[in-house]
Amino acid sequence: MASPGPCLEAINLHELAFTPDEVRSLSELLVTEVLQSPELSLFHTLYPGIKNDKEIGIIDGSFGLVGLAAQGCNPTAQCFQVHATPKLWHPRYLEIIIDQCVTDVYASLVRLALNCGIEVNNLTTTEYFPFILNILKKDIKKMIFRMAWFGDENADNVVHGGLITNGVDVGYFNVFDGFWAQLADIITATPARRTALHPGNDQLTYALQNTVYDYHDANDDVMQVIDDAPAEMAMAPDRVLLVTRSVKQRLQRFVQDTGSFVQWNLLVNGIEFSTYDGIPIYSIPLWDQMIQAYQDNGTHYNDPHRILLTTKSNLAIGMACTSLFENVNTFYDPTTRLNRIEAMDAFDAKVIFDGMFQLGI
Repeated sequence: MASPGPCLEAINLHELAFTPDEVRSLSELLVTEVLQSPELSLFHTLYPGIKNDKEIGIIDGSFGLVGLAAQGCNPTAQCFQVHATPKLWHPRYLEIIIDQCVTDVYASLVRLALNCGIEVNNLTTTEYFPFILNILKKDIKKMIFRMAWFGDENADNVVHGGLITNGVDVGYFNVFDGFWAQLADIITATPARRTALHPGNDQLTYALQNTVYDYHDANDDVMQVIDDAPAEMAMAPDRVLLVTRSVKQRLQRFVQDTGSFVQWNLLVNGIEFSTYDGIPIYSIPLWDQMIQAYQDNGTHYNDPHRILLTTKSNLAIGMACTSLFENVNTFYDPTTRLNRIEAMDAFDAKVIFDGMFQLGI
């Protein structure tokens, strides 16, 4: 659990030599490339104004069987009824707080950017804070994506029988149930919504998970997921295939081996897009990264190969306002001499229609 109050500097610059001949400005630092979160609107539907637990009313789109033999005079009315199923939004607030004191950074190259006089304690007006914010805003987007997909109110570490990697704070996951937790509950109740993949996920070592599952398996599995999906999926205009990069790479090797041609287009933030059997397909490497970082039991990963056929409208994210974590506040308190970065917002993720997906896992 993150400790309260001031901590060491947000960027550890003490590993860089602070001499006249070394790095002299934050603008000279090179920031490593990291996977970024896909734009939420790419394959999610966003609902603003969800500020409280709010009911979602889902109405069956059919009466079922209608039409009996004509009765002649004075007929008896037939009884038909559509059913309503409620679901609830449960928006929960998450916060990010970073405190910094000038003494945390005084012995580093940030010293060259400090203000003069009493304002030396105010870091918010130096180049240091914008540098931190540029990194933090990318991490906030990844946090939203992580919670929307990997959130689990019952999250626990492997040592306690859970899925979360030992040593990882489960507080970063247990705020609300994300899509994976909801999908797991649905396929438990309705096993037909799950397509069992070829052996790969169930291997007991990282190496076997990677090598046993080959590109023929991946191609067959994607086709099987499509074939197993409920008939309504075929007419859904916003249907999408979402796959881990591990599956996408195998699909690519399959078409190369068979002499076929499939064009994958690189979208923003590392997302790759193509079509498969006429369905838009997205490769999501951030899934792979998070599975490997946060669902590792020490010998193998939790289902590293995943295929989900669903609709954009079925992957809903409800948020309190019209955006998520749009405002990140920075301020300096002259009394405590602390510089603070603070953000807070509320949201929830919801699989709207339990029957409108097929999960290969």
